[in-house]
Amino acid sequence: MNIGEVLTGRLYIAMFKGPDDPRLVSAILDRRNVGLGEAMGGILIRQGDGTWLEPLEAGYGLESELQEILASHPELIPGVSSAAKTCREFQSDVGPADIVVVDSTGELTLVECKLASNPQIRREVVGQMFDYASRLWKMDVEEFAAKWQARTSHPFILDEVDGGILLRGALARNLADGSFRIVLAVDVINPALKRMIEYLNAMAGPGTSVIAVEYSRLRQGSVEILMPHVYGQELAEAKSVRNSREVTAWDDGTYRSWLQDHDSENLERFDFFLTTALAAGLTFAGSTSVHPAGSLPILSRRNIRLGTVSFFYFSGQGTSVEINLGRMAKLSDEELPDAEARDLFLQKLRDIPVLLEVAANLKTSSFASRKPNVPLSMFSKDAIQKAVDALGTLTGA
Repeated sequence: MNIGEVLTGRLYIAMFKGPDDPRLVSAILDRRNVGLGEAMGGILIRQGDGTWLEPLEAGYGLESELQEILASHPELIPGVSSAAKTCREFQSDVGPADIVVVDSTGELTLVECKLASNPQIRREVVGQMFDYASRLWKMDVEEFAAKWQARTSHPFILDEVDGGILLRGALARNLADGSFRIVLAVDVINPALKRMIEYLNAMAGPGTSVIAVEYSRLRQGSVEILMPHVYGQELAEAKSVRNSREVTAWDDGTYRSWLQDHDSENLERFDFFLTTALAAGLTFAGSTSVHPAGSLPILSRRNIRLGTVSFFYFSGQGTSVEINLGRMAKLSDEELPDAEARDLFLQKLRDIPVLLEVAANLKTSSFASRKPNVPLSMFSKDAIQKAVDALGTLTGA
């Protein structure tokens, strides 16, 4: 199959090679007078003898055919790069989402494929899409990675870095905030669907965009052409621009500057936490979000990720600390630190009054709990030093 991506707003000559014919044929696609989301017209493909023929509608026999094309060529999905990872039939509590896409920057895209012959296309599918999104909202990033691996049989590498941004932090924040791009992929866009897309973009939060794409499938002889007609992208991009102005790629420097201006009483504690952690081999990893966020990744002696100590800002509570060792609850006995080290860690944590409840929850949940978040203002320097020392029993520092 040969796939040609249609460019909009200009004269575009696309070259295709038929699988059984080494000669190149060309299609002239003229969309200079076609509005956003309108049907493509005036498509001709030149034959070997010089004549021009209009391709025929090929359509899709099954929705899974469209799924397969988009999962294999994620760059055909608006806002997604060719380097993005894709997972088909990603499992959720309400059933499988057709395609979940994660870009290298941690951006999440949910794609639902529907054909015009499916009666859900007009109403039910919109609710279905948001139902899937709601199940991803606030999902733990480790749980997301586990579901991904269970479906694809390939590990989801969370510790990749793109442009200085750690995938884990960016993805975790998008899951926590519910910042998703929702794409309805169809073979035909109808007026009712257009109106729903307009309304949903207007009403959804700044981190959520809704787009419909009509993927027309044409055939002329041995050549197949896939033509995406996008509806709602301009509305979504306008929201994205507004939202991007508010997003910051946090590192220790930008975090410090923000604290100095907005939470100065915790600046000295934050500095002491990072300095003490660095001496113990723990390095601060920033995140990309509206509010300041970052973490100290916790790795075992064998370089197995055990969890994080994260810093978040909550209005009314200020900068807070979260100890998240949920990954330990999913590791095998061979991967975990030995039982003696785990017991010693919990004992040291219990000896820190401000972390007494955290220690109790970690013990009763076999490390699955990450509650409660503790305000940084409650930590003395002694408590910070003891907390880092306790973590050292897990890391071998």
